[in-house]
Amino acid sequence: RPSVHTHTFQEVNLAAPIARAIGTGILLTSLMLPTRVLAQEIGWDGSTEANASLFFGNTEQWVVAGSTRLAYSDSTIEVRGELRADYAETSVDSGGSTVSRRAWLASTGVDLAPFSRVSPFLLGSAESSLQARIARRYSGGFGGKLTYIQTDDTKLSTSAAILWERTKVMDGNSNPDLPESRLRWSFRLKGSHKLDDRIRFTHETFYQPSVKDMQHFTITSTSTLTFDLNKTIGFTSSLHDSYDSEARRRGARSNNDGQFLVGLRARY
Repeated sequence: RPSVHTHTFQEVNLAAPIARAIGTGILLTSLMLPTRVLAQEIGWDGSTEANASLFFGNTEQWVVAGSTRLAYSDSTIEVRGELRADYAETSVDSGGSTVSRRAWLASTGVDLAPFSRVSPFLLGSAESSLQARIARRYSGGFGGKLTYIQTDDTKLSTSAAILWERTKVMDGNSNPDLPESRLRWSFRLKGSHKLDDRIRFTHETFYQPSVKDMQHFTITSTSTLTFDLNKTIGFTSSLHDSYDSEARRRGARSNNDGQFLVGLRARY
């Protein structure tokens, strides 16, 4: 679990030198490493996933989650959209239950020259989270993706972007000092590997620090293992973990939020 250390920053902006270092590293890597871009999935691609988990005994809780994704790609452009949501209830000592999770996220993006080694992109999202005390959060920006490997069995890429973000807190009086709007860097690592004909592992991590003060950041990580039952249906087990350095200041119980889910995925 990530931890937050409080430091006293003088008038030193760490974001610019760190961003330049990351950009230089990406550029050097793109020049030094060969890129295999062999798997080009042209046309429409989509999936729908349903997940759940259940706890009973001393702690009774149930969680349901779902997502759907649709994308179109060719040699010049890729357009994609995704919608995710989850809901959970937990039993309380006084009897009955209370809503412990309720969140949704809608995102969209456009990649130019998606099968090239380096491709620019635009992205935007809107989300809400009861557990993180976010009534609404909107973000949008642009960046570039560097692809190292793109074959039928293995995919690996990194990306860097800058985002404008606006957050409306669920309880506006929880901490009036929190900024409503800010600029963020967004760095992403994404990869997948086919272990055999039926099993594939995928991972995606976002690190999004504030441009003005990098001690305020979010990290979101998702790891999924998929076992294909046939060409359309697959069994999934997923670990989702997120950290928001300002969640407790908004009134959340913890800065960290994670869950493990199992479910089914249909591809079309």
